[in-house]
Amino acid sequence: MTNKTKSRFSKYAPFYDLLYEDKDYGAEAYFISDLIKDFKNDKKLTLLDAGCGTGIHAIELSKLGYILEGSDISGEMIEIAREKVKKANISVKFHNESFQTLNKIKGRFDVILCMFSSINYLTSLGDLDIFFQNVFSLLKKDGIFIFDFWNGEAVEKGFSKVRTKSAENNSMKINRKSETSIDTETQEVFLKFYFDLYENNSLIDSFAENHHLRYFFIQEMKNILSKNNLNFLFSCPFMERKSKIFSDTWNISFVVKK
Repeated sequence: MTNKTKSRFSKYAPFYDLLYEDKDYGAEAYFISDLIKDFKNDKKLTLLDAGCGTGIHAIELSKLGYILEGSDISGEMIEIAREKVKKANISVKFHNESFQTLNKIKGRFDVILCMFSSINYLTSLGDLDIFFQNVFSLLKKDGIFIFDFWNGEAVEKGFSKVRTKSAENNSMKINRKSETSIDTETQEVFLKFYFDLYENNSLIDSFAENHHLRYFFIQEMKNILSKNNLNFLFSCPFMERKSKIFSDTWNISFVVKK
């Protein structure tokens, strides 16, 4: 296994879906599909889901008739995604690439996605430029890029220093505690996750992971996109296509065009 595949999610990749089982991936797929239809009338569109995780968005969008490929830095999550599409008898091609190495993927796409605020893991403007340049090169003419990110205004006035979350199924339970600090000068977020994993009510593993992220302001993001030849088309709160963005709107969705 290469260093690339040893991502920040390597330890808890097998429990990722359990932790986010309350996430309505089907509704999110419809939200994305509606955004696509607002700007693309073509049928049989090709989509690349960058930062696809364990592939659930890709599976849900495939069910809506799109032709999907997915990519993620985590080799562990890609293996889980491949098993899922195999069980679901759905054809989705997956790649183990980071945002910075997406250029290794062959082909061109009508739409590229980057969901679940994954773009916030690009903490340097240089890496963000590389990602946007890769997006530009992978999009067909008039292709669109849809992504969401943390709104700096909301983060700076509303982040929680400590949060907890638990999830369980028939035999497994995972508890997660997060400790968060931010640097308003560099717009960086430092997250430390502490995990306790239980099987049949017995603690079987405890581990911690550090996550380093960056938040963005709306005009800042527009300027970075423009610098990389991507044209802003539309924005809205994530999952609220017809709503306005306010200062406390945490997740913002952007639609941009090549």
